[in-house]
Order: sequence, then structure tokens, then C-alpha cells
Amino acid sequence: MRPRSATRSPAFPRTESAMGTDAISLSVAEFRGFAVRVFEALGMAPEHADLMAAQITWAHVRGYPWLGAKKIIQYGTRIQKGAAATHGDLELVAEAGGLLAFDAGNSFSQVTGVQAMQAAIEKARSTGVCVAVVRNTSNASALGYFPNLAIEQRMIGAAINNSPPLMAPWGSREKIIGNQAFAWGSPAGRHDPIIFDTALSEMTLVAMHGYEARGESLPEGVALDAQGAPTTDPTAALAGILLPMGQHRGSGLAVIWEILTGILAGGERFLTDVTMPDVFDKPQGTSMFHLAINPEIVMPYDQFLARVDDMIDRLHASPTVKGVEQVRVPGEMAARRAREAQTSGMTLAPEMYAQLAEFAKPLGVRWE
Repeated sequence: MRPRSATRSPAFPRTESAMGTDAISLSVAEFRGFAVRVFEALGMAPEHADLMAAQITWAHVRGYPWLGAKKIIQYGTRIQKGAAATHGDLELVAEAGGLLAFDAGNSFSQVTGVQAMQAAIEKARSTGVCVAVVRNTSNASALGYFPNLAIEQRMIGAAINNSPPLMAPWGSREKIIGNQAFAWGSPAGRHDPIIFDTALSEMTLVAMHGYEARGESLPEGVALDAQGAPTTDPTAALAGILLPMGQHRGSGLAVIWEILTGILAGGERFLTDVTMPDVFDKPQGTSMFHLAINPEIVMPYDQFLARVDDMIDRLHASPTVKGVEQVRVPGEMAARRAREAQTSGMTLAPEMYAQLAEFAKPLGVRWE
């Protein structure tokens, strides 16, 4: 079935920019099935292709297409160029108590990163807490997906992924440290799970591209140009250096996150050695940190959920400043968008729909 054109739903305020009335509407199952077929055609086993498609779809329906549909082409190109492996072989290199260490063999974190998180979850059932670190993997994209795996198994979860050097430590003018992404998540009872997923720069590259497209100046204090001078020019910033959020606070977290990922995992690459996902002539060499915490070790699960719900209720009821209807908790709006997509379908910009079709055609894959 060919997806239909549809007016953009107000429930998708961030799904694609400038889609207008020509947005392509399709079901979540259609989109995920297309992604599965693409990765199978690229040589992945069906179960691994499904893992790739699951995370990409999860991100897209929550309103993050730059972590969703666009990744099909980027990841597919990495496979075609030999920059990433299609296998799902996760090698256990160390284990003691609640600590696991794995080597992913240059495979995708959407496959072996998921396996590592699942291993941490299983271990935490008895140990109460488990950390799993993974070396020689790839950009994890929508990092909130990994703590969500723990949430589905009645646990608190966290994940960190180190990144290529995009940011200067506070006080420096050298692009030497990654804009490390991290995510934490907790189950809730009556409410949607809490998932906090962010990175450490004052402003993201995606947001800067938005300023550039609109011809607007950046706020002060978010970037340096390539020579290390402060800039509000988005074009200069995109070619330059990101600054950490909260000044020394974000810088300090980036250092700790690098220790927990590239250094602790024993990765061959960290700091300036990690490459961008759109560099197709070499492995990325990123590392990951996964954490699973079993609240049932401490208290009955229903009691834990009730306490989380009570916290959310109190946050929702807190007085707001002018212009804010209600305080929201992390992940709340994304969960609403995902539910809307499941019932009313998801959307793609016509350009992205066409690019995906063009990429898939030589593989013998088409939209159905």
C-alpha cells in the first residue's frame, strides 16, 4: 500500500520541519517493516534488522526524525562502505559481581548495545544493580531507548554514549571532548515512564541548523568559531566548537562520562579518536555505559510505582510561571506523540520519503 499525503497533525509538532500539507502519512508498522527490509537486504540477520528498525522507529514516532528515518540511510551507507559490521556478536571480556564488559566488534549499538543492556537487566534481577560497558560500537542515536528497555522489565535504567570531539572543556578553545549523550529512565504507575535523554552542549547541532535555516543569530555563550572566538553566527558555530551547558558543570560531566565509556570500557578510541557517524571510511569506535537498577530489592514494585506517581502528581500540581500551562516531566510529550502515531499514523517529509525510496531501490526494497 502506498502511503497517502496528509495534513500534518498537531500531535506531531517536531516530527519534520516545514512539512506543510504535503507530508506523507503512513502507519508505524509500514515504516518499521520498510526499515527491517532495508537492513535485511544489507546483510543483517532478520532478528538484528528488527532491532535496528525498532530503535529507529521508537525515535521517529516520539518526534525526533533526525534520530529516526534519516538514520536508515546513514547506517545503511556505513554498512555499504564497510565502516560498520552487520553481525550481532557481543563478546564478553570481563565479568565480576554486578559489572560486565563487552566488545561489540564494530557492530551497531542498536544491536549489541541492546544485548548489553538486556544482560545488565538480567544480572540486576539478583544483584540489584548491574553496569555493562561496551567498547568498539557505534553512535547510539536515541539514547533513551536503552533505559526504556529496563523500564519494560520493571527497572530503572541509564545509558551513556561517548561521542566524537565536538566540544571544548570549559576554559579551553580546543574541540577535544565529546558532546556525550546520556539518558535515565524510571517506570511509573498511572503516568508515562520518565525518560530524560539529553547531551552536554549548551545547544545541539540540530538546533544550530535550525537557526541557520531561519537566518537567525545564536544566543551568546553557546559556541566558538573554528579559531576559538565566541560567535553568534550559526554557520561559524557549525564549523566551530560547541560549549558545554552550565559552563564548568557540563564540562565536568563530559569528563566523567568519558571515563565511564571510552576509558572504562577499554575502547580503542576516546576523546579525539572517536569519529562522526557520517564518516564512512573508518569505524566510529564509540563506547557505551549501561546501568540497570532493580527497585524490588528495596521495596515492593507497586510501592515504588506509587511513590513515582506521587512525585509526578506533585510536580504537575506545582504553580507555573506566566505562559506555562503545566509542569511536565521528562519524556511526557514524547510518549504522547508516540501514542498518537500508533493510533493515527506517522509522517515523513516528502523529501525524506523520496530519499529513502531512492536508497532502498538498488537493494530491491520498496514502500508497500
